[in-house]
Amino acid sequence: MNKWLVIGISIIVSTFVAANAILLFSDKSEIARSYYLKDHERVNTNTYAKELEKESVVVPTDEITVTVDAEQVSNIMVKEGEEIAADSELAQLKQDSAEEQRAIWETEIQAYMQEQSQLQQIIGNLESEKSSSQGSYSDTDTTTSNEGNDVTDVNVQVDVQLKQDGSYAQAIAAAEQKLADIERQMQIINAQLSQETGAVSVLSPIAGTIASVENLDGKYNINIYSQEKSLLTFVPEKEWHELEKDQPVRNYSSHSETVVEGGIITKNQVPTNSSPWLSAYKQFDSKAEEPLYGVMIQPTGEPVNLPFAANMNSVITTAQTDNAVKIKSDWLLNPSKEKAELYILTEEGKIARTKVTIPFYLDNFAILSGLESGMIVLEKEPKTDKAPAFLPFPLESPSWNSIKAVSWKDYLKYLTYK
Repeated sequence: MNKWLVIGISIIVSTFVAANAILLFSDKSEIARSYYLKDHERVNTNTYAKELEKESVVVPTDEITVTVDAEQVSNIMVKEGEEIAADSELAQLKQDSAEEQRAIWETEIQAYMQEQSQLQQIIGNLESEKSSSQGSYSDTDTTTSNEGNDVTDVNVQVDVQLKQDGSYAQAIAAAEQKLADIERQMQIINAQLSQETGAVSVLSPIAGTIASVENLDGKYNINIYSQEKSLLTFVPEKEWHELEKDQPVRNYSSHSETVVEGGIITKNQVPTNSSPWLSAYKQFDSKAEEPLYGVMIQPTGEPVNLPFAANMNSVITTAQTDNAVKIKSDWLLNPSKEKAELYILTEEGKIARTKVTIPFYLDNFAILSGLESGMIVLEKEPKTDKAPAFLPFPLESPSWNSIKAVSWKDYLKYLTYK
């Protein structure tokens, strides 16, 4: 036979075999074939939670500052660190200053009541808004009191900014914070006005502990920590976005075996630049890098029986889902932030693609919804849909204890059994 004819036939046959091999065995092959599934996992549904562990410090739930003109004070009746009851005497006023101070308080309470009413109206308007808009609510009131030759002006201003992006939740939170501050001031003043006319004392509006007594710019500032205690932690911006109001928190202390349950009540919009609580926090988390945002945690179970600025470990549950499964992230097909696909093995032993939802990720795993217990999930190597597949035969080596549990007589019995 002609040598060149043999060579030509050999090339044609080799090309035909190679082309068929490529069509059959390439990753993009559409020809049905059976797959040997070495990497697979049988999933079981469970409850999964994403948690953020933080250091926190014990702080007062409420902190009130009572201010009085130093020239009107004859004697300070409390000292730093002293525990006091509500209506305890903080300072004694000079007799000739009592009526003048009372007139100032009456004027202030009128102004604060007007501001309280305006803030309540603003909050109501914000909550009723449905569409985005830009603007601000602003109002100013001035109340004047004339006592003898003295004129007292109390100027209060309500100013709540609303951004173009329609962040009504932030505007409402700002207004509610202003309202809480006003109501706190009203509480202080009402405590003083509850005294009989002619009284010459400044009283504490709450029970608590005297944090400090300072004489600044001709005024005494008496700072009082409430008896009720909360927890305060600080987070960077990346963690700030993961936190929401009412997220559950478990709090642990090295001084107690009791777990103190709680929840987030506020997270600050403005970073904390300087604060005694931030300084205390950095003693327990020295690696924290500013800017840091304060997050307040309110215990809902056992009260916090620790001194102020004491340390607790807080575990915040930022996300939780039930009836979910955990799969390696690199097994996902076309993953996005919340959606993906997976290869699964059907009950008929065929390969199929199915869509899943991703509530969140945990390290190198994705937490998925949309799968049922017992389903077999496959790794992401390309496969042909509806192709048959088979799994490795399950092998289990007997343990030494199981071998010793069977005597030679039992082996002989089974070997000779007919």
